[in-house]
Amino acid sequence: MFRQLIRKAKKNAVNILGWKTHRKIVVFESDDWGAVRMASKESLSQLIKWGIRVEKCHYLQNDALASEEDLKGLFETLSRYKDSQGRNPTITANVIMANPDFEKIEASDFAEYSYELFTKTLERYPGHRNSFQLWKQGIREGFFHPQFHGREHLQVMRWLRHLQDPNSETRKAFNLQIFGMSTTVTSEQRKSYLAAYDWDDQQSRTFVMNSIPDGLSLFEELFGYRSLSAIAPNYVWHPETEQILKDHGVRYLQGTHVQRSPEINGQNFNKIHHFMGQRNRFGQRYLVRNCAFEPSSNPEVDWVDRCLESIRTAFLWSKPAVIEMHRVNFIGFINPENRDENLKMLAQLLQSIIQTWPEVEFMTSDQLGKIIEEYE
Repeated sequence: MFRQLIRKAKKNAVNILGWKTHRKIVVFESDDWGAVRMASKESLSQLIKWGIRVEKCHYLQNDALASEEDLKGLFETLSRYKDSQGRNPTITANVIMANPDFEKIEASDFAEYSYELFTKTLERYPGHRNSFQLWKQGIREGFFHPQFHGREHLQVMRWLRHLQDPNSETRKAFNLQIFGMSTTVTSEQRKSYLAAYDWDDQQSRTFVMNSIPDGLSLFEELFGYRSLSAIAPNYVWHPETEQILKDHGVRYLQGTHVQRSPEINGQNFNKIHHFMGQRNRFGQRYLVRNCAFEPSSNPEVDWVDRCLESIRTAFLWSKPAVIEMHRVNFIGFINPENRDENLKMLAQLLQSIIQTWPEVEFMTSDQLGKIIEEYE
């Protein structure tokens, strides 16, 4: 009971400040599209044999590149529902543009970093060769709207340092083409590899500041348009990166109400709080997530009911409902039951939203950003 009260208090607090609207706007923001996580069922089995505590990380247990079957299931589910304007729900798919090129990194004796576009990675995976064609179909049909999540979902300099030890769990995972070993599962005493915009020193700061414009250029070349919004991996970014994002066309910054900002040689993050529609010194707007649909993270939770409660709270405070829902929830390449059960819950959620709020409007993150700009 006490935990429920705390959770409700936090939900209300997130929605108090910021831009208001009486329109019932719902945005679905989904991170990690394009990034590798678990390479295969065989790789997962090998980690378990080595004693890696994969049961402590639902990403390692379930997350992978989206297969053709995964995408067909997601798009078919979205196609069954329409909002008050006759539009299907659209996933704002926040994309990681590149993955490590494991062969080239190994050839350099783990001294130099190389990457490959995620589209090339897809070609090597069974059941994924036509996945990007399905991405493009989803874009055309309005189910899938890519936005920028980063060039890679990896703190590269930190990772390379640990790869120097041939006996490390990091190197063992590398041999399975895995980099996303969570700190919750490894016995190594280190910081996260997944916070791509984190920095420890001047070298890693420079790497981050160079990777962002390169990643945004790759995005524009591949999709044919600039990403108007962006979200930093693991919600970690320094305010300095916002200038670079702005210079390359990013007007809206997705995230939670707390930004974790790194400092060179710092042990902890500086916390910076945000509210919906807040403007920074470059004129960009913060879009704050105030709802979550993450059934893979804890199957014991009634995620449909919890998400509906959060939407109700957002609307009570005249806020749009921005729903966090990571890719992992829709992936069945490793564990088909994960995808199949969660798509059923997504269908229940969408049906309940439409029935409860018939005037609902489904939007993408950048569409919401444009409305905030127009109405203020």
